[in-house]
Amino acid sequence: MKRKTAAILVGMMVSVSLTAGCGSNEATEAASQGEQTGAEDEEETEEASKEEEEETAATGEAEEGEEDNQEESSETQEPEEEEKGTVAVLLPDDTDERWAADGGYIRTELENAGYEPQILYAQGDGQKQAEQAAEMIEEEVDAFLIAPADAYSLTDALAGAKEKGIPVFSYDDLIMDSDAVSYYITFNSREIGHALGNSIIEKMDLEKAREDGKSYNIEFFMGSPDDLKSLFLYNGVMEVLNPYLEDETLVCQSGRTSFHDTAIMRFSESEAQRILKETLEESYQGKTLDIACTAFDGAALGVAQGMEEAGISPDQEQWPMITGVGCELSGMQGIAAGSQTNSVYMDRENLAKQGVNMVDTYLKGEDPEVTDYEQYDNGKKIIGTYTCEIQLIDKDNFELLIDKGLYTEEEVLPEGFLDEEEEAPEVSPVLTEEPEEEETDTEETDAGETDTEEETDAEETEPDPED
Repeated sequence: MKRKTAAILVGMMVSVSLTAGCGSNEATEAASQGEQTGAEDEEETEEASKEEEEETAATGEAEEGEEDNQEESSETQEPEEEEKGTVAVLLPDDTDERWAADGGYIRTELENAGYEPQILYAQGDGQKQAEQAAEMIEEEVDAFLIAPADAYSLTDALAGAKEKGIPVFSYDDLIMDSDAVSYYITFNSREIGHALGNSIIEKMDLEKAREDGKSYNIEFFMGSPDDLKSLFLYNGVMEVLNPYLEDETLVCQSGRTSFHDTAIMRFSESEAQRILKETLEESYQGKTLDIACTAFDGAALGVAQGMEEAGISPDQEQWPMITGVGCELSGMQGIAAGSQTNSVYMDRENLAKQGVNMVDTYLKGEDPEVTDYEQYDNGKKIIGTYTCEIQLIDKDNFELLIDKGLYTEEEVLPEGFLDEEEEAPEVSPVLTEEPEEEETDTEETDAGETDTEEETDAEETEPDPED
Protein backbone atom coordinates (compact mmCIF):
# COMPACT_ATOMS: atom_id res chain seq x y z
CA MET A 1 0.00 0.00 0.00
CA LYS A 2 2.76 2.35 0.93
CA ARG A 3 4.61 1.48 -2.28
CA LYS A 4 1.53 2.09 -4.34
CA THR A 5 0.96 5.37 -2.66
CA ALA A 6 4.59 6.37 -3.25
CA ALA A 7 4.36 5.41 -6.88
CA ILE A 8 1.30 7.52 -7.32
CA LEU A 9 3.03 10.45 -5.69
CA VAL A 10 6.09 10.09 -7.94
CA GLY A 11 3.86 9.95 -11.00
CA MET A 12 2.04 13.09 -10.00
CA MET A 13 5.30 14.93 -9.46
CA VAL A 14 6.58 13.92 -12.88
CA SER A 15 3.33 15.06 -14.43
CA VAL A 16 3.51 18.39 -12.69
CA SER A 17 7.10 18.79 -13.74
CA LEU A 18 6.30 18.08 -17.37
CA THR A 19 3.38 20.49 -17.32
CA ALA A 20 5.52 23.22 -15.83
CA GLY A 21 8.18 22.65 -18.47
CA CYS A 22 5.65 22.95 -21.24
CA GLY A 23 4.32 26.21 -19.81
CA SER A 24 7.80 27.59 -19.51
CA ASN A 25 8.58 26.78 -23.13
CA GLU A 26 5.36 28.36 -24.33
CA ALA A 27 6.09 31.50 -22.36
CA THR A 28 9.59 31.63 -23.73
CA GLU A 29 8.33 31.21 -27.27
CA ALA A 30 5.68 33.84 -26.69
CA ALA A 31 8.29 36.23 -25.34
CA SER A 32 10.58 35.48 -28.24
CA GLN A 33 7.77 36.01 -30.70
CA GLY A 34 6.89 39.28 -28.95
CA GLU A 35 10.48 40.47 -29.23
CA GLN A 36 10.60 39.56 -32.91
CA THR A 37 7.28 41.27 -33.55
CA GLY A 38 8.47 44.42 -31.71
CA ALA A 39 11.67 44.47 -33.72
CA GLU A 40 9.75 44.08 -36.93
CA ASP A 41 7.37 46.86 -35.88
CA GLU A 42 10.30 49.11 -35.07
CA GLU A 43 11.88 48.37 -38.46
CA GLU A 44 8.59 49.09 -40.21
CA THR A 45 8.22 52.30 -38.22
CA GLU A 46 11.76 53.36 -39.09
CA GLU A 47 11.20 52.58 -42.77
CA ALA A 48 7.91 54.48 -42.75
CA SER A 49 9.64 57.39 -41.03
CA LYS A 50 12.41 57.35 -43.62
CA GLU A 51 9.86 57.27 -46.45
CA GLU A 52 7.98 60.18 -44.90
CA GLU A 53 11.22 62.14 -44.55
CA GLU A 54 12.14 61.39 -48.16
CA GLU A 55 8.66 62.40 -49.34
CA THR A 56 8.85 65.58 -47.27
CA ALA A 57 12.29 66.38 -48.68
CA ALA A 58 11.09 65.73 -52.22
CA THR A 59 8.00 67.88 -51.63
CA GLY A 60 10.16 70.64 -50.19
CA GLU A 61 12.49 70.53 -53.18
CA ALA A 62 9.51 70.61 -55.55
CA GLU A 63 8.05 73.58 -53.70
CA GLU A 64 11.41 75.36 -53.74
CA GLY A 65 11.67 74.65 -57.48
CA GLU A 66 8.20 76.09 -58.03
CA GLU A 67 9.11 79.16 -55.97
CA ASP A 68 12.33 79.60 -57.97
CA ASN A 69 10.39 79.25 -61.22
CA GLN A 70 7.87 81.79 -60.01
CA GLU A 71 10.68 84.16 -59.04
CA GLU A 72 12.40 83.67 -62.41
CA SER A 73 9.07 84.15 -64.17
CA SER A 74 8.41 87.35 -62.24
CA GLU A 75 11.92 88.56 -63.09
CA THR A 76 11.63 87.82 -66.81
CA GLN A 77 8.10 89.18 -67.18
CA GLU A 78 8.24 92.96 -67.18
CA PRO A 79 5.17 94.64 -65.78
CA GLU A 80 2.99 96.17 -68.45
CA GLU A 81 3.06 99.96 -68.34
CA GLU A 82 -0.31 101.54 -68.01
CA GLU A 83 -1.09 104.30 -70.48
CA LYS A 84 -0.54 107.69 -68.91
CA GLY A 85 -3.48 109.25 -70.69
CA THR A 86 -4.70 110.58 -74.02
CA VAL A 87 -3.14 113.47 -75.92
CA ALA A 88 -5.17 115.12 -78.68
CA VAL A 89 -2.97 116.18 -81.60
CA LEU A 90 -4.63 118.63 -84.00
CA LEU A 91 -2.74 119.30 -87.25
CA PRO A 92 -3.69 121.45 -90.26
CA ASP A 93 -3.66 119.13 -93.28
CA ASP A 94 -2.46 115.59 -94.00
CA THR A 95 -2.19 116.32 -97.74
CA ASP A 96 0.84 118.48 -96.89
CA GLU A 97 3.90 116.22 -96.67
CA ARG A 98 5.29 118.25 -93.80
CA TRP A 99 2.22 117.82 -91.58
CA ALA A 100 1.73 114.19 -92.59
CA ALA A 101 5.32 113.46 -91.52
CA ASP A 102 4.88 115.39 -88.28
CA GLY A 103 1.82 113.30 -87.44
CA GLY A 104 3.88 110.14 -87.74
CA TYR A 105 6.73 111.55 -85.66
CA ILE A 106 4.38 112.73 -82.91
CA ARG A 107 2.48 109.44 -82.80
CA THR A 108 5.71 107.50 -82.35
CA GLU A 109 6.98 109.79 -79.59
CA LEU A 110 3.69 109.74 -77.67
CA GLU A 111 3.36 105.96 -77.84
CA ASN A 112 6.96 105.54 -76.72
CA ALA A 113 6.21 107.80 -73.76
CA GLY A 114 3.16 105.69 -72.81
CA TYR A 115 0.36 107.94 -74.10
CA GLU A 116 -2.53 107.24 -76.41
CA PRO A 117 -2.42 109.74 -79.32
CA GLN A 118 -5.60 111.03 -80.96
CA ILE A 119 -4.36 112.62 -84.19
CA LEU A 120 -6.84 114.69 -86.20
CA TYR A 121 -6.30 116.70 -89.40
CA ALA A 122 -8.44 119.72 -90.28
CA GLN A 123 -7.80 119.68 -94.06
CA GLY A 124 -6.79 123.33 -93.82
CA ASP A 125 -10.16 124.37 -92.31
CA GLY A 126 -9.90 126.47 -89.16
CA GLN A 127 -13.57 126.00 -88.26
CA LYS A 128 -13.26 122.23 -88.59
CA GLN A 129 -10.25 122.28 -86.28
CA ALA A 130 -12.22 124.28 -83.70
CA GLU A 131 -14.95 121.61 -83.82
CA GLN A 132 -12.33 118.89 -83.37
CA ALA A 133 -10.99 120.71 -80.32
CA ALA A 134 -14.48 120.95 -78.80
CA GLU A 135 -15.03 117.22 -79.38
CA MET A 136 -11.75 116.32 -77.67
CA ILE A 137 -12.62 118.55 -74.71
CA GLU A 138 -15.89 116.62 -74.29
CA GLU A 139 -13.88 113.39 -74.26
CA GLU A 140 -11.74 114.94 -71.51
CA VAL A 141 -8.34 114.28 -73.06
CA ASP A 142 -5.34 114.92 -70.84
CA ALA A 143 -3.59 117.48 -73.08
CA PHE A 144 -3.65 119.21 -76.47
CA LEU A 145 -0.78 119.54 -78.95
CA ILE A 146 -2.04 121.86 -81.71
CA ALA A 147 -0.58 123.26 -84.92
CA PRO A 148 -3.34 125.71 -85.89
CA ALA A 149 -4.89 125.59 -89.35
CA ASP A 150 -5.93 129.19 -88.64
CA ALA A 151 -4.11 130.85 -85.78
CA TYR A 152 -7.16 132.99 -84.86
CA SER A 153 -9.96 130.38 -85.06
CA LEU A 154 -9.46 128.50 -81.78
CA THR A 155 -10.21 131.20 -79.20
CA ASP A 156 -13.73 130.09 -78.27
CA ALA A 157 -13.07 126.36 -78.52
CA LEU A 158 -10.03 126.45 -76.25
CA ALA A 159 -11.86 128.43 -73.58
CA GLY A 160 -13.49 125.11 -72.68
CA ALA A 161 -10.07 123.49 -72.33
CA LYS A 162 -9.03 126.13 -69.83
CA GLU A 163 -12.24 125.63 -67.81
CA LYS A 164 -11.55 121.89 -67.54
CA GLY A 165 -7.87 122.39 -66.78
CA ILE A 166 -6.63 120.73 -69.97
CA PRO A 167 -3.18 122.10 -70.91
CA VAL A 168 -2.71 123.37 -74.48
CA PHE A 169 0.65 123.25 -76.26
CA SER A 170 0.96 125.27 -79.46
CA TYR A 171 3.06 123.39 -82.03
CA ASP A 172 5.18 125.04 -84.75
CA ASP A 173 2.70 127.89 -85.34
CA LEU A 174 1.45 130.01 -82.44
CA ILE A 175 -2.25 129.97 -81.52
CA MET A 176 -3.36 133.61 -81.30
CA ASP A 177 -5.86 135.42 -79.05
CA SER A 178 -6.17 132.61 -76.52
CA ASP A 179 -5.16 132.62 -72.87
CA ALA A 180 -5.61 128.83 -72.78
CA VAL A 181 -2.20 128.26 -74.38
CA SER A 182 0.24 126.90 -71.81
CA TYR A 183 3.45 126.55 -73.85
CA TYR A 184 4.77 126.89 -77.39
CA ILE A 185 7.23 124.65 -79.27
CA THR A 186 8.75 125.93 -82.52
CA PHE A 187 11.92 126.85 -84.41
CA ASN A 188 13.69 130.13 -83.78
CA SER A 189 12.47 132.15 -86.76
CA ARG A 190 14.51 135.20 -85.81
CA GLU A 191 17.64 133.02 -85.83
CA ILE A 192 16.66 131.76 -89.29
CA GLY A 193 16.53 135.37 -90.45
CA HIS A 194 19.96 135.98 -88.95
CA ALA A 195 21.32 132.93 -90.78
CA LEU A 196 20.00 134.19 -94.14
CA GLY A 197 21.35 137.69 -93.57
CA ASN A 198 24.77 136.47 -92.52
CA SER A 199 24.98 134.12 -95.51
CA ILE A 200 24.45 137.14 -97.78
CA ILE A 201 27.15 139.14 -95.99
CA GLU A 202 29.60 136.27 -96.36
CA LYS A 203 28.74 135.20 -99.91
CA MET A 204 28.78 138.72 -101.34
CA ASP A 205 31.61 139.89 -99.05
CA LEU A 206 29.69 143.00 -98.07
CA GLU A 207 32.44 144.27 -95.79
CA LYS A 208 34.87 144.47 -98.68
CA ALA A 209 32.17 145.96 -100.91
CA ARG A 210 31.59 148.63 -98.27
CA GLU A 211 35.32 149.43 -98.14
CA ASP A 212 35.52 149.59 -101.93
CA GLY A 213 32.37 151.71 -102.23
CA LYS A 214 30.66 148.98 -104.23
CA SER A 215 26.94 148.17 -104.03
CA TYR A 216 24.70 145.18 -104.81
CA ASN A 217 21.03 145.10 -105.77
CA ILE A 218 18.74 143.06 -103.52
CA GLU A 219 15.02 142.16 -103.44
CA PHE A 220 13.06 140.52 -100.62
CA PHE A 221 10.44 137.75 -100.83
CA MET A 222 9.16 137.04 -97.33
CA GLY A 223 6.64 134.58 -95.87
CA SER A 224 2.89 134.87 -95.43
CA PRO A 225 1.64 138.06 -93.70
CA ASP A 226 -0.77 136.02 -91.53
CA ASP A 227 2.06 133.90 -90.13
CA LEU A 228 3.74 135.24 -86.99
CA LYS A 229 6.92 133.27 -87.67
CA SER A 230 7.29 135.05 -91.01
CA LEU A 231 7.38 138.38 -89.19
CA PHE A 232 10.03 137.12 -86.78
CA LEU A 233 12.11 135.81 -89.70
CA TYR A 234 11.82 139.15 -91.52
CA ASN A 235 12.92 140.97 -88.36
CA GLY A 236 15.93 138.66 -88.09
CA VAL A 237 16.96 139.38 -91.69
CA MET A 238 16.65 143.13 -91.27
CA GLU A 239 18.53 143.17 -87.97
CA VAL A 240 21.53 141.85 -89.90
CA LEU A 241 21.17 143.64 -93.25
CA ASN A 242 19.79 147.07 -92.27
CA PRO A 243 23.25 148.64 -91.77
CA TYR A 244 24.16 147.74 -95.36
CA LEU A 245 20.85 149.07 -96.67
CA GLU A 246 21.36 152.31 -94.80
CA ASP A 247 24.82 152.97 -96.28
CA GLU A 248 23.66 151.68 -99.70
CA THR A 249 26.09 148.80 -99.84
CA LEU A 250 22.81 147.00 -100.53
CA VAL A 251 20.25 148.73 -102.74
CA CYS A 252 16.64 147.66 -103.21
CA GLN A 253 15.68 149.08 -106.61
CA SER A 254 11.96 148.35 -106.14
CA GLY A 255 11.91 150.15 -102.80
CA ARG A 256 9.98 147.29 -101.20
CA THR A 257 11.69 146.58 -97.88
CA SER A 258 8.90 146.54 -95.27
CA PHE A 259 7.30 143.29 -94.13
CA HIS A 260 3.97 144.43 -95.50
CA ASP A 261 5.46 145.06 -98.94
CA THR A 262 7.56 141.91 -99.11
CA ALA A 263 5.23 139.29 -97.56
CA ILE A 264 3.73 136.71 -99.94
CA MET A 265 0.30 135.42 -98.97
CA ARG A 266 0.06 131.69 -98.21
CA PHE A 267 3.70 131.17 -99.22
CA SER A 268 2.73 131.08 -102.89
CA GLU A 269 5.41 129.98 -105.35
CA SER A 270 3.51 131.36 -108.35
CA GLU A 271 3.02 134.71 -106.60
CA ALA A 272 6.77 134.94 -105.98
CA GLN A 273 7.40 134.32 -109.68
CA ARG A 274 4.84 136.97 -110.65
CA ILE A 275 6.37 139.53 -108.30
CA LEU A 276 9.87 138.87 -109.66
CA LYS A 277 8.72 139.29 -113.24
CA GLU A 278 6.99 142.54 -112.39
CA THR A 279 10.01 143.80 -110.44
CA LEU A 280 12.46 143.05 -113.27
CA GLU A 281 10.26 144.86 -115.78
CA GLU A 282 9.69 147.90 -113.60
CA SER A 283 12.98 148.34 -111.75
CA TYR A 284 15.77 146.42 -113.48
CA GLN A 285 15.91 147.66 -117.03
CA GLY A 286 19.64 147.83 -117.65
CA LYS A 287 20.37 146.69 -114.11
CA THR A 288 21.30 143.34 -112.57
CA LEU A 289 19.55 141.71 -109.64
CA ASP A 290 22.40 140.43 -107.48
CA ILE A 291 20.53 138.96 -104.50
CA ALA A 292 17.06 137.50 -104.02
CA CYS A 293 16.50 137.05 -100.28
CA THR A 294 13.59 134.61 -100.06
CA ALA A 295 12.11 133.21 -96.86
CA PHE A 296 10.84 129.87 -98.20
CA ASP A 297 11.97 127.38 -100.83
CA GLY A 298 8.79 127.89 -102.86
CA ALA A 299 9.72 131.55 -103.32
CA ALA A 300 13.27 130.56 -104.25
CA LEU A 301 11.91 128.25 -106.95
CA GLY A 302 9.53 130.94 -108.19
CA VAL A 303 12.40 133.44 -108.45
CA ALA A 304 14.60 130.93 -110.27
CA GLN A 305 11.84 130.19 -112.77
CA GLY A 306 11.27 133.92 -113.25
CA MET A 307 14.96 134.50 -113.95
CA GLU A 308 15.02 131.73 -116.55
CA GLU A 309 11.87 133.17 -118.08
CA ALA A 310 13.75 136.45 -118.39
CA GLY A 311 16.46 134.64 -120.36
CA ILE A 312 19.05 134.29 -117.61
CA SER A 313 20.41 130.84 -116.71
CA PRO A 314 22.27 129.67 -113.58
CA ASP A 315 25.59 129.38 -115.43
CA GLN A 316 25.59 133.10 -116.33
CA GLU A 317 27.20 135.84 -114.25
CA GLN A 318 23.89 137.71 -114.07
CA TRP A 319 22.32 134.88 -112.08
CA PRO A 320 21.58 136.17 -108.55
CA MET A 321 22.31 134.69 -105.17
CA ILE A 322 19.02 133.06 -104.06
CA THR A 323 18.36 132.10 -100.44
CA GLY A 324 15.64 129.77 -99.19
CA VAL A 325 14.15 128.18 -96.10
CA GLY A 326 12.80 124.69 -95.47
CA CYS A 327 15.13 122.35 -97.39
CA GLU A 328 12.20 121.09 -99.43
CA LEU A 329 12.97 118.82 -102.38
CA SER A 330 12.85 121.73 -104.84
CA GLY A 331 15.33 123.63 -102.68
CA MET A 332 17.69 120.68 -102.43
CA GLN A 333 17.53 120.15 -106.19
CA GLY A 334 18.23 123.84 -106.73
CA ILE A 335 21.25 123.77 -104.43
CA ALA A 336 22.64 120.66 -106.14
CA ALA A 337 22.09 122.18 -109.60
CA GLY A 338 23.51 125.59 -108.63
CA SER A 339 20.33 127.62 -109.14
CA GLN A 340 19.70 128.13 -105.40
CA THR A 341 22.47 129.22 -103.04
CA ASN A 342 21.24 127.85 -99.73
CA SER A 343 18.31 126.85 -97.55
CA VAL A 344 17.69 126.45 -93.83
CA TYR A 345 17.08 122.97 -92.46
CA MET A 346 14.62 122.52 -89.60
CA ASP A 347 14.61 119.03 -88.09
CA ARG A 348 10.90 118.30 -87.70
CA GLU A 349 11.51 114.94 -86.08
CA ASN A 350 13.34 116.77 -83.32
CA LEU A 351 10.49 119.30 -83.12
CA ALA A 352 8.03 116.45 -82.51
CA LYS A 353 10.32 114.92 -79.90
CA GLN A 354 10.69 118.19 -77.99
CA GLY A 355 6.95 118.88 -78.21
CA VAL A 356 6.04 115.51 -76.69
CA ASN A 357 8.76 115.97 -74.07
CA MET A 358 7.15 119.26 -72.99
CA VAL A 359 3.72 117.59 -72.72
CA ASP A 360 5.11 114.63 -70.76
CA THR A 361 7.09 116.84 -68.38
CA TYR A 362 4.04 119.01 -67.66
CA LEU A 363 1.72 116.04 -67.06
CA LYS A 364 4.26 114.63 -64.59
CA GLY A 365 3.79 117.78 -62.55
CA GLU A 366 7.10 119.35 -63.53
CA ASP A 367 7.97 122.57 -65.38
CA PRO A 368 8.94 122.09 -69.06
CA GLU A 369 12.19 123.62 -70.29
CA VAL A 370 11.71 127.07 -71.83
CA THR A 371 14.28 128.96 -73.92
CA ASP A 372 12.31 132.16 -74.63
CA TYR A 373 10.02 134.09 -72.30
CA GLU A 374 10.04 137.37 -74.22
CA GLN A 375 9.16 137.53 -77.90
CA TYR A 376 6.20 135.15 -78.40
CA ASP A 377 3.09 137.18 -77.56
CA ASN A 378 -0.20 135.75 -78.85
CA GLY A 379 -2.24 138.85 -78.10
CA LYS A 380 -3.39 137.60 -74.71
CA LYS A 381 -0.11 136.84 -72.99
CA ILE A 382 3.55 136.06 -73.60
CA ILE A 383 3.89 132.32 -74.09
CA GLY A 384 6.81 130.39 -72.61
CA THR A 385 8.54 128.86 -75.64
CA TYR A 386 11.07 126.18 -76.45
CA THR A 387 12.91 126.87 -79.73
CA CYS A 388 14.68 124.11 -81.66
CA GLU A 389 18.00 124.59 -83.47
CA ILE A 390 18.33 125.21 -87.21
CA GLN A 391 21.13 124.56 -89.76
CA LEU A 392 22.16 126.37 -92.95
CA ILE A 393 22.48 124.01 -95.92
CA ASP A 394 24.42 124.83 -99.11
CA LYS A 395 26.40 123.08 -101.86
CA ASP A 396 29.12 122.11 -99.39
CA ASN A 397 26.92 120.15 -96.98
CA PHE A 398 23.60 119.33 -98.68
CA GLU A 399 24.55 115.65 -98.77
CA LEU A 400 24.03 115.58 -95.00
CA LEU A 401 20.30 115.37 -95.66
CA ILE A 402 20.83 112.53 -98.12
CA ASP A 403 22.88 110.70 -95.49
CA LYS A 404 20.11 111.37 -92.97
CA GLY A 405 17.65 109.63 -95.29
CA LEU A 406 15.43 112.63 -96.05
CA TYR A 407 16.15 112.33 -99.76
CA THR A 408 17.96 110.01 -102.13
CA GLU A 409 20.76 110.96 -104.50
CA GLU A 410 18.49 110.15 -107.43
CA GLU A 411 15.92 112.67 -106.16
CA VAL A 412 18.34 115.49 -105.46
CA LEU A 413 21.19 115.35 -107.95
CA PRO A 414 20.72 116.67 -111.50
CA GLU A 415 19.58 114.16 -114.10
CA GLY A 416 22.54 112.27 -115.52
CA PHE A 417 24.88 113.45 -112.76
CA LEU A 418 25.39 109.98 -111.31
CA ASP A 419 25.80 108.46 -114.78
CA GLU A 420 28.49 111.01 -115.61
CA GLU A 421 30.33 110.12 -112.41
CA GLU A 422 30.15 106.40 -113.17
CA GLU A 423 31.20 106.78 -116.81
CA ALA A 424 34.06 109.19 -116.16
CA PRO A 425 37.27 107.54 -117.44
CA GLU A 426 40.05 106.91 -115.00
CA VAL A 427 42.99 109.20 -115.52
CA SER A 428 46.30 107.36 -115.63
CA PRO A 429 49.06 109.03 -113.65
CA VAL A 430 51.72 110.71 -115.79
CA LEU A 431 55.33 110.61 -114.64
CA THR A 432 57.04 113.94 -115.02
CA GLU A 433 60.44 112.40 -114.21
CA GLU A 434 61.57 108.85 -114.69
CA PRO A 435 62.94 107.13 -111.58
CA GLU A 436 66.73 106.76 -111.42
CA GLU A 437 66.46 102.98 -111.20
CA GLU A 438 64.60 102.86 -114.47
CA GLU A 439 67.24 105.06 -116.09
CA THR A 440 69.96 102.70 -114.83
CA ASP A 441 68.06 99.73 -116.12
CA THR A 442 67.68 101.46 -119.45
CA GLU A 443 71.38 102.23 -119.61
CA GLU A 444 72.22 98.66 -118.72
CA THR A 445 69.81 97.43 -121.35
CA ASP A 446 71.28 99.77 -123.93
CA ALA A 447 74.76 98.60 -123.00
CA GLY A 448 73.67 95.02 -123.26
CA GLU A 449 72.14 95.64 -126.65
CA THR A 450 75.36 97.36 -127.78
CA ASP A 451 77.50 94.45 -126.61
CA THR A 452 75.22 92.04 -128.38
CA GLU A 453 75.38 94.06 -131.56
CA GLU A 454 79.19 94.18 -131.37
CA GLU A 455 79.39 90.45 -130.83
CA THR A 456 77.05 89.91 -133.75
CA ASP A 457 79.15 92.17 -135.96
CA ALA A 458 82.30 90.34 -134.86
CA GLU A 459 80.76 87.03 -135.73
CA GLU A 460 79.73 88.33 -139.12
CA THR A 461 83.22 89.73 -139.91
CA GLU A 462 85.23 86.76 -138.55
CA PRO A 463 86.54 84.69 -141.54
CA ASP A 464 85.30 81.17 -141.97
CA PRO A 465 88.10 78.72 -141.00
CA GLU A 466 87.30 76.55 -143.97
CA ASP A 467 88.01 79.44 -146.25
